[in-house]
Amino acid sequence: MSQYDTPPIQAWSYSRLEVFEKCPYRAELQYVRKIKEESDPKREEALNRGKKVHDDAERFVKGEIDVVPKELKKFEKKFEEMRELHATNPELLVLEEQWAFDINWQPTEWYGDNTWCRMILDRFEWLDAEKSAAILTDYKTGRKEGNEVKHSQQGQLFVIGSFMKYSSLDAVKVVFEYLDHGKTSLPKTYSREQAMTFLPSMTERGLKMTQATKFPPKPNKINCAWCPYGPNRGTGVCEYGVDV
Repeated sequence: MSQYDTPPIQAWSYSRLEVFEKCPYRAELQYVRKIKEESDPKREEALNRGKKVHDDAERFVKGEIDVVPKELKKFEKKFEEMRELHATNPELLVLEEQWAFDINWQPTEWYGDNTWCRMILDRFEWLDAEKSAAILTDYKTGRKEGNEVKHSQQGQLFVIGSFMKYSSLDAVKVVFEYLDHGKTSLPKTYSREQAMTFLPSMTERGLKMTQATKFPPKPNKINCAWCPYGPNRGTGVCEYGVDV
């Protein structure tokens, strides 16, 4: 286990936080030492497909492509509605926007000296001209079942970012659209007051990662089964990994 004089990780996102909380040592290998992962064709295919689906969704809504991509067909009506909204009132729609915040949750640059937290919003729809209410939608190409808790917590991070970015916002509804399955999550609406109740715990989780100087391994069958650095389907760089 390595130890650093100063915390080596400056910024976090929800996906990075997930890795760190499961196994800090993997986070060190991935984000500090930047050791290349074992090539996994299936994983790379899934990542590339996810990126393409997000890109296609943005391009269709913006009118850059004319036909609804097949991966979006199960939400065709919704995407057509968003396309019409973008054509008539583009100021009410935010698409694939990068949001970054400093340690005090103040908006900042994506790559800045004080950047502490990053998130990417798939779709943010204002519901009124005063910009007091909005619907925040995140696209998912994976499965819904088994990911409810993870996605709910990710939604809470988006909610915090929304209220910190927009002072006029009073309420935001969060929805996850599972594009492959034609399913949506149960919509949850949050007030600014509600968002502030879970801000401290989310801040604490981010601080644990960005203030860490030690990255202890957490080897177990679950963490090591799919680890890109482990002995099973990874490079074997991790000397603590257990066989599954």
